[in-house]
Amino acid sequence: MKHLFWVLAAALLSCVAAEAGERVPVIHCTDLYHPHVDPDDHFDLATMYALAEVDLKAVILDHGAQQAKRPGRIPVSQMNRITGRDVPWAVGLARNLARPDDKVAEDKPEYQRGVELILKVLKESPRPVSIVTLGACRDVAAAFNREPELLRSKVAKLMIFIGEADETKQNYREYNVDLDRNAYICILRSGLPVYWVPCMDGGVFKNNGHASFWDARHSDLLSACAPELVQYFIYALEKKDPAAAEPREFLSQPVNAAERTRLFAGRRNLWCAAVFTYLVGKEIVRDGDKWAALPAGSVKAATPVFGFSEVEVAISDDAATSYKQTATSRKVMRFDVLDKQHYAAAMTAVTADLLASLRTKQP
Repeated sequence: MKHLFWVLAAALLSCVAAEAGERVPVIHCTDLYHPHVDPDDHFDLATMYALAEVDLKAVILDHGAQQAKRPGRIPVSQMNRITGRDVPWAVGLARNLARPDDKVAEDKPEYQRGVELILKVLKESPRPVSIVTLGACRDVAAAFNREPELLRSKVAKLMIFIGEADETKQNYREYNVDLDRNAYICILRSGLPVYWVPCMDGGVFKNNGHASFWDARHSDLLSACAPELVQYFIYALEKKDPAAAEPREFLSQPVNAAERTRLFAGRRNLWCAAVFTYLVGKEIVRDGDKWAALPAGSVKAATPVFGFSEVEVAISDDAATSYKQTATSRKVMRFDVLDKQHYAAAMTAVTADLLASLRTKQP
């Protein structure tokens, strides 16, 4: 009953906020780098900025030690320039959790800022905040271990993009899980309002209905984007050297035709992007002759492309998940693909619409 209460409460808060025109406060935790490891994180960041209903409170840059070599602050600074905003960012912990209840308090001070910013945003917010994690769950797990009651009272939704949905794949650990197994264990055992979005279902790059994975052509995602946003993606995909091309100034330079051609010829594996619309009380449905993210229930008799349903998940000490009741199992909301036939096309269309809506605002 307690789990059902927070599910209904979170849904009610989203609906009330939407009706009141209030923006939904969100903390975005990401393993974002420049040069990139996987540029899907650049698409996710841009999509999060593009959601007009999101009040982006902070960006937490995962894997602190790597951030000095591959600074994720570069694309954050570019998105702030494009949108005329000043979203704060912080570098996260460098060390994995040694055990699920580890606070990682002894990590270097410069790597504590991510956890500190999470706690600061939660304490200062007058209403519950949603958190998304796109890589390891490390900084959120450490924040929970330090101040569990704060997170229990102030987290509206904790949307984690991680893991394998198929419990028969006991020997497979999805990439984000392996980044910090104890952090994943901590979050799935926490009792927080977890919205679990498995990256895979059935093995590597498989989606049998409970993973968010799809792939799309860059040309479908970016054709309607403003030149500054095209430059943002060119900067990322071409792995521009900040010493030779200042990141923010590059955005206002004319688009190079050859670089644009290379960009638009690519394809991208995606997991997040359009899923973020759920944070603001929307569902992706067919609206006339196109796919759109609309307030939940606004198109009657329409089947959403995806949703969430409650499952009980147990996680072993080596981070394998199963659907059974144990002493440490918890009820979470798991991602469901509801329209497999149209899923990829719909997610691509909505992501493209969001990116096209992102227009330059002078700072």
